[in-house]
Amino acid sequence: MIELVRKVVRWEIALWVSLYRLTFRRPMPMEPGARDFGYVRPVAPVLGVFIVVSAIDIVAVDLALRHFLPDWEWLRTVALVLGVWGLLWMIGLAANLVTHRHVVGPSGLRVRNSHTLTLDLPWDTIETVRAHSRYLMESDTVQRAGDVVSIAMSSLTAVDVVFRAPVTLDLPKGREEGVTELRFHADRPDELVAFARTFLNDPVIA
Repeated sequence: MIELVRKVVRWEIALWVSLYRLTFRRPMPMEPGARDFGYVRPVAPVLGVFIVVSAIDIVAVDLALRHFLPDWEWLRTVALVLGVWGLLWMIGLAANLVTHRHVVGPSGLRVRNSHTLTLDLPWDTIETVRAHSRYLMESDTVQRAGDVVSIAMSSLTAVDVVFRAPVTLDLPKGREEGVTELRFHADRPDELVAFARTFLNDPVIA
């Protein structure tokens, strides 16, 4: 129970920090010479719908309470506060994905999924990086099949990272050993791969 509470608190803090970063244009720090890449395009329409519906709900509930319970001002106030909180929470959820981006830089490749997953992969552990779009049958964000780990966005991956030797990855549900390939989604996989290969000295298009 305590661990669940801690997880909820971490989520809440992360969402508000991400909302602050997005609102005031405070991107996550990167090393010199690095570039970041987004991965939210597959889920952007769904997030947009939830945000719009949350905004409409605030108005609809307020009008309903004003009409049917005009004397219950305290209830309208509570509903308004909860509605605004819910709307900001949904925007914060989107901001959490938007601000925690993949990073390609001189020291290696950083693969992210919101604040819950960050994998730092040094270049000397990577054999090659290639663009390859896949649709996964399972809906889990993090999946393993054999020695391959996939970090999907709406069941999609678009970039393959092949390691020189099996590695251990620290994932949200625990450590995964013996991983020879990592697959993840990026909105611009070709650009990410091309930039990554400037550090790998691997110009061959797979």
